[in-house]
Amino acid sequence: MTTPQTLSLVLLLVVLVLAIWKKVNIGTLSLGASLVLVLAAGVPTDDIYQAFPASLVVLIIGVSLMFSHLDISGAIGWVIDGAFRLVGGRKGLIPWVGFALGGFLSTVGIFSTGPVAILVPLIAFISVKYRGTYLINALGVIMGAIGLGMSPLNPTGATIRELAADAGVTYSGWALWLVTLIVTAVVLGALQVIFSMLTRRGKLLVEPQAAQVESGRETGRRVENTPYAVASLVGLALFVLCVVAFKLDVGLTSMAVAAILQLIFRPAQKAMFDKVPWGAVLLIGGLLTYLGLLRSVGTIDSIQHAMGGAGSGVLVLFALAYLTALLCNVESSALGVLSMTMPLVFGFFADSPAIFWIVVAVAIPSGLMVMNPIHIAGTLVVGNAEEERQNDVFRAFLTTSLGLTAVVPGFLCLIPLIVGV
Repeated sequence: MTTPQTLSLVLLLVVLVLAIWKKVNIGTLSLGASLVLVLAAGVPTDDIYQAFPASLVVLIIGVSLMFSHLDISGAIGWVIDGAFRLVGGRKGLIPWVGFALGGFLSTVGIFSTGPVAILVPLIAFISVKYRGTYLINALGVIMGAIGLGMSPLNPTGATIRELAADAGVTYSGWALWLVTLIVTAVVLGALQVIFSMLTRRGKLLVEPQAAQVESGRETGRRVENTPYAVASLVGLALFVLCVVAFKLDVGLTSMAVAAILQLIFRPAQKAMFDKVPWGAVLLIGGLLTYLGLLRSVGTIDSIQHAMGGAGSGVLVLFALAYLTALLCNVESSALGVLSMTMPLVFGFFADSPAIFWIVVAVAIPSGLMVMNPIHIAGTLVVGNAEEERQNDVFRAFLTTSLGLTAVVPGFLCLIPLIVGV
C-alpha cells in the first residue's frame, strides 16, 4: 500500500473517531480530510467535485421539499389520524400502525428521521390510553421508518444502489426492500412478545410524560386549505407512479412536484426549507466525495486485495456484517456507516452469485440498531418517557440494540452461505 493510500485510511479513521467522539457531522470532517488528501497525494482538485454525489443530494432535497408540502398542508395529519382511528381499542395493533405509517413515509422517499420526529410524539400521546404499550409502540414507528429506508426511493436505498453501480453490481432494489420488510416485521413481532412478557412482570411498565402527552395533541394539524392537502396527496401519488412505473429520476421528479405545488399554493419558503435534513445532505455529500477520492488513489482496490488474501469469503462476509452492525451502534448515522462499508462489500463480492443476499446480510441489520439511545430515534423515545424511568428505558433500548447486533447479522449471513458466497 502506497503512502497516499495509507494516509487516506488514517484520515478516514480520524474522521470516524472525531465524528463519534465530538459529535461532528461526518460530511464536514470528510470534506476537510479531502483537502489534506488532495495536497498530500497530488490528486487534481477537480477529482473532488467529480466524486460529489449530485444525484443523491438532489434526491434528498427534492423529496424533502415534496414532503414539506404534505406536512404544511396537513395531508399527513389526514393519513395518520385515519390510520389510528382504525385501531380503536385493539392496542396490540398500535405498533403495527406506527410501523406501517413510518414505513410508508420512508418507502416513498422521506429521509427516515422525518417520520420518526413526527410520529414518536404522537405515539406518546396515543400510548397514554393503553397502559404499558409506549415502548413497543415507539419501536414500531422507529423500525418501520428506519428499516424501510432500504426503498430505492429513499436516500439510504438510493445510496446503496449508487455504490453498487459504481462497482458494476446490479441487484433488485425493491427485492431488498421486500426482504427488509419481512425481516423487520419478524423482529418487531418477536420484540412485541418479549416486551409484553416483561411488562406483565412490571419490568418495562413505562409510560409517556404527561407534558409530552399534552403536547402530542398539537401534532394533529388542522387542515385549513383542503385543496392544498388534496393536491399534495395527488402529487405524492403521481411521484410514485412516475418513478416506479415510468422509471423517472427520483430527485428531479420530486423536485418538479414540489415546484408545481409551490407555484400554485405559495406556502412560506422558510417553513419548507426547514423540513430539509441539511445535516444528511452534508453527510452524504462529504463522505461519498471522500470515498470517491479513496477510489482515485487506489485505496479501495488495495483493501480488497488485502482482504482477498487474508482469508475466505465467509470470514470476510461475517467481518463486514458485524463491523457494520457494531458501527451503527456507536455512530449516529447508519447511512454514513453503510457508505463506508458497502464499497468493500461490492468490491470483494461483486462476482458472487449470492451478491443480493450478501447485501441483505450487511445492510439490513443497520436499520435495526437505531433504537440505541445514542441515535436521534432512541433519544426521542427516552426523552418522551416519564422522567423517573428514563434510565430504565435507556438500558432497555441499549440492551435490545446490542442483542440484535449479536444475533441478526450472523443469522442473515447464513443465507448467502447456503446459496454459495
